[in-house]
Order: sequence, then structure tokens, then C-alpha cells
Amino acid sequence: MLIVSQDSLPTTLPPALYVVAMPIGQRGDLAPRAVEILSRVDVILAEDTRVSRQILKSVGVSTRMVSFNSHSEPGKAEKVIQSLEKGESLALISDAGTPAISDPGGFVVRRVIEYGYSVIPVPGPCALTAALSVSGFPSAPLHFFGFLPTKPSARDQELETALACAGTLIIYEAPHRIVDLAKRLDAKAVGRSVLFARELTKTHEQLIRITAGQCESWFIDNPDRIRGEFVVVLGPSKTQRSSCEVAAEKLLVMLARELPPSKAAALTSEITGIPKRTLYPQLTGKSEV
Repeated sequence: MLIVSQDSLPTTLPPALYVVAMPIGQRGDLAPRAVEILSRVDVILAEDTRVSRQILKSVGVSTRMVSFNSHSEPGKAEKVIQSLEKGESLALISDAGTPAISDPGGFVVRRVIEYGYSVIPVPGPCALTAALSVSGFPSAPLHFFGFLPTKPSARDQELETALACAGTLIIYEAPHRIVDLAKRLDAKAVGRSVLFARELTKTHEQLIRITAGQCESWFIDNPDRIRGEFVVVLGPSKTQRSSCEVAAEKLLVMLARELPPSKAAALTSEITGIPKRTLYPQLTGKSEV
């Protein structure tokens, strides 16, 4: 595999896919190295060429641009491989932020790796890290769920999965679904600290720090608050059990279907390391004699 030094760029870029972060609001956040690479690659793969062309024109980049979105990604991925085989260099960009993070790009990155070509990150703006950095919540453990499903049943299931995770949670949400998410958080995560990061780095940027149980009313009180894109960050639950405890409970229940409570608790303790005296009352409601 070809290895490209990141200290300085060669006169002619070797065949590689550069994953380039784009501004999420402020055009001035586009890094100088990103501008240099975008100016020198043979082709830019853009989620929306109209949006990206305006940004790149403002910094003097006129490189040939090809549309590349979630619908065209599988087909275009093979053309990317063909371009690399011809010795061309390519850059992958999204409308805003870092490609492949709740944006197209993951599939083509995997294909390029499979064919043995270099995939090179050009870091920069990312709504996920921007929101986390100002949240005040722990950065580890961290669970990112992107955009939740739109269908109510799948949405509920995914949210319940997220809330069961120990640590900080991050969710992306669109304005037309933010009130629905706020309502669900009020019902399922009462008392949990929440940050609604709205329109990050843009003119109307707003950081709303609130407690679940009050989220929906905050939005309903002023419809203007519903506008814009949101990053929703939830701090760790103060009463949340660890993933080990959750797994141990599931194992205990499964074993109890086939074994007496005492034996089920003893075997679960042997596997998980959790004391038997802690597990047994969960099945019987009383301490083992």
C-alpha cells in the first residue's frame, strides 16, 4: 500500500482518496491544508456540487467536481477505483462537516481500502465534536447515534437502545423532528441533562442547556426555536447501570428459566464476577438463606 507523508505534499499527488472536512457554517473554518489539497486533486466528489461550488469558488478552488451522494455512492465507488487505477487523486467532501459521519462516504472509503489505496483524513469542522467540546459532559464513554429513524416504532427502539448505553450520547436531528425527539426525551430520560446545540457556528447559533422533562415545552413556547439543524447531547444518567450489569441481568433471567434461582445466581456470578448475594435477590426478592 502506498504511504503518503503528512509533513508536506509532493509536487504531484499520488493516487489516494482524501477525506476533507468542510465548514458547518463559517466558511473561514475551512483549513488551509484542505484548500491546498482540494486545489491539487484531480477530482472532487461532492455531496451537492451546487453548494460546494459556491464555497470553493470563494477560496479560489476550481477543481473538477462530480456529484456523489448516498443514492449514487455504490455505483460511483467503482468509478473511484478506476480513477485511482489510472493514477488520479480524489477528494471526498460533504455539504457540511466531515464526510462519512452521518453523511455519504463510508462505502467508498471501505472500497478504496479493500483495493489497497490510501485513504487520507484532512480534519476540520465536525458538528459532533463541536457540540461535545462545549457540552461539559464526559467525552468517554461516548455513543453517537446519528439521525434516529423516522418511523415511530423504529425511532422508539433506537432511542431506548441509546438511553441504555452508559455515558454521553449524541444524536443529530432535523428541525421538523426536533419537537418529537424532545417529547420522547421528556418521557424516557426524565432528569437527564441535555444540550441542544442549534445552528453551530452560524449566525443564529444557540446552546440550550436543559433537563429532560422540560424539553418539549421549551420548543413549544417559541416556534422560532425549532428552526435550524440540531446536535443533541445527553449527559450520563446518574442512575444508569453499567453495560456489564445489564448483560448480567439478561444472563441471570435466561438461566433462571432452566435452573433453580440459587444455581442460576451462582452460575451468573461465576461468569460475570458479580457476587451471588447481589444476584439472588433479583430473582426471589429476598436474600439467600
